[in-house]
Amino acid sequence: MFQSNPINTQMHYKVDENRRLFIKKDIQEISQWTDDLEYKNIEINAFSMLNRQLIMSEKIQQSIQQFRRRNTLTMGELCKYEQHLRQELEFGKNEYDINRAKLHEKRRVEYILLTKEYRALKTDIYNQLTQYKRK
Repeated sequence: MFQSNPINTQMHYKVDENRRLFIKKDIQEISQWTDDLEYKNIEINAFSMLNRQLIMSEKIQQSIQQFRRRNTLTMGELCKYEQHLRQELEFGKNEYDINRAKLHEKRRVEYILLTKEYRALKTDIYNQLTQYKRK
């Protein structure tokens, strides 16, 4: 007859508790990223309007369009990832290991690269705007 070992039960509980904690942390971070990407989309719409009305640069318009596409794709990927994590939190039993941490870190790097790309685009737009003078 099988008897459960209290030490193994406690250990399993602690591993599961940590797994859930790490997944919740990842979900919270993804939520922050998606909020930021949503705001970037609002700003990019304003930049597009500024470009059409003032700057009138085809190059900037193309950069805005490219960024908008990448932002939308990244947002979709993050939403799928968040959904996967929520399912894992609810139903999963897989331990939160180094591979899972590396996957999340890969998503973080993608988000950071997109943010850097956005900063460069904003800098280009602001540089163009500084060339205008009031009459």
